[in-house]
Amino acid sequence: MRVLFLTPSVRPLGARRSLVELVRHLPPQITPLVVCPSEEGIYLELKDLGVDVAVAPQGAWRKFTGRLTALFRQIPRIQSQVRKFSPDVIHANEFHIVPQAFFSAGKKVPISGHVRLSITPRQFHNYHIPKVRRLIVVSSAVKGLLAGTGMEDRIRVVYNGVNVGKVGEPGDPIPEVSPWWGNGGNRPLVVGLFGLISARKNQLVAAEAVSLANKRGADVRLLLAGDAHKSSIPYGEELRARLAQDDLKDKAIWVPFQKEIAPLYRSIDLNLLISSEEGFGRTIIEAGAAGRPSIGTKIGGIPELIQPGETGWLVDEGNPDQIADLLVKVWSDGDMCRKMGEAAREMVGKTFTIEAHTRRMIEVWEECRDEGPVAG
Repeated sequence: MRVLFLTPSVRPLGARRSLVELVRHLPPQITPLVVCPSEEGIYLELKDLGVDVAVAPQGAWRKFTGRLTALFRQIPRIQSQVRKFSPDVIHANEFHIVPQAFFSAGKKVPISGHVRLSITPRQFHNYHIPKVRRLIVVSSAVKGLLAGTGMEDRIRVVYNGVNVGKVGEPGDPIPEVSPWWGNGGNRPLVVGLFGLISARKNQLVAAEAVSLANKRGADVRLLLAGDAHKSSIPYGEELRARLAQDDLKDKAIWVPFQKEIAPLYRSIDLNLLISSEEGFGRTIIEAGAAGRPSIGTKIGGIPELIQPGETGWLVDEGNPDQIADLLVKVWSDGDMCRKMGEAAREMVGKTFTIEAHTRRMIEVWEECRDEGPVAG
C-alpha cells in the first residue's frame, strides 16, 4: 500500500515527531512519501532515514488570501506529487491540511485526516473535514468534541506511540543538570517541562510551583526545554525574567529544543504537562517510557494517559499551589518517583508503543483504501 503524507510544518514538535516515528516504523508492505513545505526540520531527518520526501508549499487555508494561494500555488504542486506517486491513501498529518489534500486528489484518492488538538465547529466545516474517509483522533476526549457531526462512524481513536527502548535507553543526563545529579544522597528533586514555550503549556505556572515548593522546605529544581514560536516571544521574555528572580535563579535551567529527547528524560525525576489545552500529551508517554511519572492537568486527553496515584497525578489547570504540594510530597518520599515511574513504564509498554500505533494506523488506511473516496 502506498501512502502519501502531507504535513503543513517541518518543526520537529509533537505532531511531526509522531509522524517521523510512524514512518520510521512502517513495515515493508507500506511505501511512504512525505510531502513537506520546505527542506528543513523533519524533511532532513526523514531524508537521513532513507524515506522518500518531496517539497510542496502547504498551509494558511483559513483566510481568503490563503485559499487563493493554496488553489493557485500549493495544490498544483501537491497534485504533481500525487500523479507521480499514485498513492492508495493520502494522510493529512494535521487537520489544517485536509483542504489541500482534498482539492489535490480527494475525489480519486481516499483521505485520512489527523486531529491532534481541539477543533471548533467552524474549523470542522472550513477545513472540509467531512471530505475525509477516516478521521483519526488522538484521544477519546478529542472524539467527544466531534459528537453530533454526523461523522461518528468514520472517527477512529488511535493513541500516539513511543519507541520505548530508545527513549528509555540508559545514559547520562544533559550536561546542564549534571551538577544537580552529583549531590549524592542530598540530590534535589528534578522536574521537567518539555515543549513549545507558550502560555498554553504554562511554563510560568511550573516556575511558580517550584518556587512555592522550595519555600515550603523542599529542594526542587526545574528543567525547561523548548523554544518560543514567534507568536509566543513575549511569553518567553516574561518567563526568562521570572526565572532570573532570586527565588529561582539557582533553581531552574532553560535549554533550547533538543533533537535527542532521551537525555532530557534521564535528567529528571518527574515530568510536568500542565497545559491549558492538550489533545493527547506526548511527553507523558515519553516520560513513562523512561521510567518517569508525570503530573498532568485534567485537560483534554491527559487524564487518559495517567493513572492517578499509580503512574502520576492529575491537578487543576493553572494551580501552582496544588502542584507545589505534590512536589513537596514526592521530595519527602525518596522511593515514590521510582515506584510510580516503573508503573508508568509498564503502562506505556502495554498501551502506547510505536508498534501498536503503527498497526492501528495501517488498519485505518486499509479501511480507507477498501472504501474509497468520500462521494461529492
